[in-house]
Amino acid sequence: MPSVLISVVSWNSADVIEACLRSILAQTYADFEVWVVDNASADDTCARVAALAATDARVRLHPLPHNTGFCGGHNYALDRTTSEAVLLVNPDIEMAVNYLGRAMATLRAHPDAGTVCGLLLQNPGAAPRIDSTGLEALPDGRFRLRHHGQPLAEMALTAGPVDGADGALPLYRRTFIDDLRVDGQFFDERFFAHKEDWDIAWRGRLYGWTTVFEPACRALHPREFRPADLRRRLRLNGTIKADAVKNQWLLLLKNPPARQLPGLWLRALPRQLGILLYCLLLERPSLRAYRYVWQHRGGIWTTRALIQARAAQPGPAAARVAVAPWRPVHAPATAV
Repeated sequence: MPSVLISVVSWNSADVIEACLRSILAQTYADFEVWVVDNASADDTCARVAALAATDARVRLHPLPHNTGFCGGHNYALDRTTSEAVLLVNPDIEMAVNYLGRAMATLRAHPDAGTVCGLLLQNPGAAPRIDSTGLEALPDGRFRLRHHGQPLAEMALTAGPVDGADGALPLYRRTFIDDLRVDGQFFDERFFAHKEDWDIAWRGRLYGWTTVFEPACRALHPREFRPADLRRRLRLNGTIKADAVKNQWLLLLKNPPARQLPGLWLRALPRQLGILLYCLLLERPSLRAYRYVWQHRGGIWTTRALIQARAAQPGPAAARVAVAPWRPVHAPATAV
């Protein structure tokens, strides 16, 4: 098996998928395979991927019968492979040709790092703006994109540890993936999509892993989804908006250690009450998020207990020895 699995989850991605895959196949680090897990696209995404797969044996298409979201799609690939590392790639990403090589060199140079993230740019050209340089943890249980929207020319970026990786293009160590599994899942599929990278960043830090930012790893990512942008939010699908509310509660209920709960909730509660009021007055369909959390409170509490029990154990150096290797499930014959 190649040392790197590149996992791409697509959903109606026909406009961008070919450029993404071409940037992947052009990488100077060539010891990889590409899985495109398609979430039942209604456009011709699968046909475009299949055409490229016919020209390069490293590309495999895995069409799913229904939409499993970002979390389910990537879990599908993670559960069926055992590569040394996994690079998740959003279908609207275009990587510089040396991205993977530099990211793998960084991962191998930092044994306690579970994740490497690079410099994502919003636009090409002479005056690019930054999309992200990783994630920054906030005191109220949220994360934000580091340096988002800032002109690259004004930033003096340096390599080093950050609080987490943007889910658009993280490189994960396999032992990190297996250590973070809860009831077998790396990504909590209750998230479906959005804020799942916050969940991974929080759990990784809780378990003692680090994330390393390497500015020499560069890629283009013209970000679309920004739930805090109210004008854009009004145009979003109702399910996406409800997920954004639901997933913040999942984060706050699962991840904080007991000793941090009082202080965290004192900081988080004003914003969460404001969101509830907004939903009551202007976005009533998103109230289903609160119903979901209440109806699934037992499972959420069970997950919390498992996370906190693991967090009480020694950090990643011990985890690399103690975690049993993940046994991949059989990949179905629908892959092409």
